[in-house]
Amino acid sequence: MQACEHPEDALPENFADALLTRKEASDYLASVGVRRKPSTLAKLFSIGADGPPCRHDGRRPLYPKRLLHEWGVRQLTQLRRSSRDPRRTTTGRASSQARQ
Repeated sequence: MQACEHPEDALPENFADALLTRKEASDYLASVGVRRKPSTLAKLFSIGADGPPCRHDGRRPLYPKRLLHEWGVRQLTQLRRSSRDPRRTTTGRASSQARQ
């Protein structure tokens, strides 16, 4: 596992990787503070946007939990003290995505 720049971005202790359905992926993202409905995840995939990567079992998308976690924490900005602070993601790049 690679070292995280921010400790809060680290995988939870006793993390078990798995393939999650779209509903399970939505629930897991909510547990790390990122709210995305299953329909939003479907839309991100269908339009080729910067959504989380997934595999497919036939027509059913399955999200690798580890990659989903990494994608989720990249959606969050660094801590800010005011609205004047620039919105930077935890990777240090400017956030250009609107919250969904």
